[in-house]
Amino acid sequence: AFQYDDLSIITSLREQNVIFPGISFGLVAAFAIPGLFLGWAQAPRSRWVLAAILLSMFALLGVFITERYRLVAVPGLLIFAALGLSILRKGFVAREFKNAAIYLALLTLATISVAWPQRDRSLWALDAYNSGWQALESNNLPLAEKKLAVAYAYVPENSETLFALGNLRFAQNDPSAAQSFYHSVLNLDPDHKGAFNNLGVIAFDAKEYAEAEKWFRHAQDVDPRNAKTHFLLAKTLLAKNDRRAARVEIDAAIALKPEQPEFRELKQQIETKFQ
Repeated sequence: AFQYDDLSIITSLREQNVIFPGISFGLVAAFAIPGLFLGWAQAPRSRWVLAAILLSMFALLGVFITERYRLVAVPGLLIFAALGLSILRKGFVAREFKNAAIYLALLTLATISVAWPQRDRSLWALDAYNSGWQALESNNLPLAEKKLAVAYAYVPENSETLFALGNLRFAQNDPSAAQSFYHSVLNLDPDHKGAFNNLGVIAFDAKEYAEAEKWFRHAQDVDPRNAKTHFLLAKTLLAKNDRRAARVEIDAAIALKPEQPEFRELKQQIETKFQ
């Protein structure tokens, strides 16, 4: 839980060398917790630092707290970690073994709490999935392959992981493998609009226009107000020489997103072809 970041912002920045590798939030928290308790008892001025940490954490209660939001508390936690280690050193040097024993006991409990394993495998897969998706979006296919393979190993029956792998195979010009993943997605999530659309695109590229129309119709049933689906369906109907239906679909796409130039270009093609 101490490492959870729903968007994997920290991991992405680290892998792109934007930030330097460093100690994890969980390690800082483990050392800070005993320092926090001992500091409260033995260093009253440290309570102001604790107040600042608590204030920042309470301010985040209204949002979903993840690693990047907790970074504001790191300076205070580092202070308490240093304070705790200082108390431990002083305890050994001055032979005040009671303080040292209390610190080590608190450190043990804090370490167990921070390192307690998560039972939900999807949480372990999330960081790899997000990193893989970002690599896929930036066309870094080798990295996407590596990260998504890790996510798949954790959650082989997760529809979004399978969908991302389908997109990866599609980007690698392997439509057969992509179709296999998309069908697996639909077995788990029968209303997955993205899988319907991508199966339609694969069928369209193969000039299987009836098959493409079928998939786009399914996507339209899931989300009838999606302009992209209307546009893809209009392209398919144009390829089938169904002018009337193509005009209906492209008009619907333009009504939903009139600022898209490719929509108007397709409308012009439809009008020109059937003049």
